[in-house]
Amino acid sequence: MINMSDTDGVATFTNGIAGAVGVAVPGADQGLRGHRRGGWYTKLVAHYLKRNAAKVAERAALAEGETASARAISAIRWACVKSAISGAASGAVSTGATIFTAETEGLGAIVAGPVAALAIGAEMIFRALLHVELTCELAAIQGVEFDPDDDDDLWRLYALAFGTHGHEAGSEDPGKQLVTEVSHLEGEQVGEKIGRRVLGESVMRNIVPVLGIFTSAITNYRMTRRLGDTVRRYMRYQHALDQEGSHATAACRAQLDLLIEGMWFIFSADGKLTPEEAAFLGHMLRKLDPFERRAVIARFVEDELDWTVRIKTEVPEAQRDLFMHVLEVAAAVDKEVGLPERKILRRAARSLGREFSEKRVQDMITELEETGVLAPHVVPRSPAPV
Repeated sequence: MINMSDTDGVATFTNGIAGAVGVAVPGADQGLRGHRRGGWYTKLVAHYLKRNAAKVAERAALAEGETASARAISAIRWACVKSAISGAASGAVSTGATIFTAETEGLGAIVAGPVAALAIGAEMIFRALLHVELTCELAAIQGVEFDPDDDDDLWRLYALAFGTHGHEAGSEDPGKQLVTEVSHLEGEQVGEKIGRRVLGESVMRNIVPVLGIFTSAITNYRMTRRLGDTVRRYMRYQHALDQEGSHATAACRAQLDLLIEGMWFIFSADGKLTPEEAAFLGHMLRKLDPFERRAVIARFVEDELDWTVRIKTEVPEAQRDLFMHVLEVAAAVDKEVGLPERKILRRAARSLGREFSEKRVQDMITELEETGVLAPHVVPRSPAPV
């Protein structure tokens, strides 16, 4: 029996699984504590992303008769079902291998061991590919252009969805440190962390016969559901604030740092940032040069007073309607606008010489509830309040 508390034993076993299915395990020559660039998960995801993005986009474009929200929920549900079935199948093979080994008094391990390793490895790879396919499909459904040659957004999103990066336990920071980390992360590092986690979990939950069938199915379902929900919400943010609203961010390019800062105040108004909010802020920060990026993150504070003073003097009159529109979309995109967010919007509107329309925001929320995406909006031009 393998002693799972022995690091070298785990490394040997997991490397055997990887070898059985023809992938490279990060740190295979150095145990699980080793570090090697371009591990199996990173290479697999990057390759399949390029291969699958165009195909999924074409398939999603052909779908008709359903709203983006309904199609996204359906895609997540079917991915969860397929993931659960693959987990149960892997657990069943592992259980069968264990029983066969016991009945042959250990002699069957020569055959059963490689078969179990192959089943676990195949399930692990199938799940990784399923997650990439689901990510591409959700992007296409939401109308987001996914560039397979620039996968920083994917890894930033996966780091938060899989929990390799998260809020520090016990910290009162709403997300400044987390955004800092994800805006500087390297895709290969994230891929290796996820790869090690997926590999370890796949091995551990298949160790116990019979029970592994249920734990694998349930864990796969939950993991895929969590990833799908996070990706779906993130794509909604990106479509509303960067794709559909790209004309606004382009027109306000000279004030992009102030826009990002405003998004921070709105996102953090109701507590700690969600994974999709942190991922989207990281996405927007990458549009700035490193010096600007550091300066903006340094201004991620709790009080927006200084920001409202600066937008009053730095946002030109011609850009103020667009600027205010993006802030209202940022508040509406999570489909819930609380009192703290409304206060920030009113202060921003006052500084810009505009009026905050709660009805306008509520109409956007209704549209998101009904369809899942925001259609291109004609930005209203508001007169300065008397």
